[in-house]
Amino acid sequence: MVALQDRRSRQIAPVGFLEKTDEGFAFAYLRRVMDMPGFRPLFGFADLERRYASPTLFPLFSQRLMNPQRSDYGKYLMVLGLTSGSPPLTVLGRSGGRRAGDSIFLVPEPYVDPEGHTSSVFFVHGLRHMAGAESRISLLSVGDDLGLRDDPTNPANRHALLVTREGDELGWVPDLLLDYVHHVRDAGNMTLRVGQVNGSDAPANLRLRVQLDGSVPHDYSPFRGKEWATFG
Repeated sequence: MVALQDRRSRQIAPVGFLEKTDEGFAFAYLRRVMDMPGFRPLFGFADLERRYASPTLFPLFSQRLMNPQRSDYGKYLMVLGLTSGSPPLTVLGRSGGRRAGDSIFLVPEPYVDPEGHTSSVFFVHGLRHMAGAESRISLLSVGDDLGLRDDPTNPANRHALLVTREGDELGWVPDLLLDYVHHVRDAGNMTLRVGQVNGSDAPANLRLRVQLDGSVPHDYSPFRGKEWATFG
């Protein structure tokens, strides 16, 4: 999923899907962008109603990948919890693909098998806006059980979910995964555990990686439905 974050309001809006195909890569806008006030097409994707295809990753997204020839590339992959040779969309999804100067970022689609079992890996958001979160995270270990707590008074999103450890607040579930995580929690048998804790030299948005496992209702699929319809 490709999304934009408004620089003033900090509101997040999904705008399209980037996917790997047998022939290469494809991108298509969500139909809902037509109703977004002031929406401007992404660079290289001027036609809102076209499904774009390319044998190689589109420049807008390939430029968000670190050059594997850089001396610090191995450390970068370690921060993301990935290994050498990870596919570009995996790297983009894990890192978010953010670049200074724009508001584009990517969110990977959670995995759901035919029986409804699901898993998702994501970094906890908002550490910079939560006093004491950095020190609490530094005490965590891989495999520690985590919890979720509703945050209905959150000024940015009344559906927000706090990630917690024994009642202590650590940060928030990424906005675009909220609908999915609510469904997994409501289905029961959900586990949320620490997957990785990076040092203070890592960016705040890459400090705490978590692993969610559970199930979803048989009639539910993340990022699917009328509001997620695309052109093409």
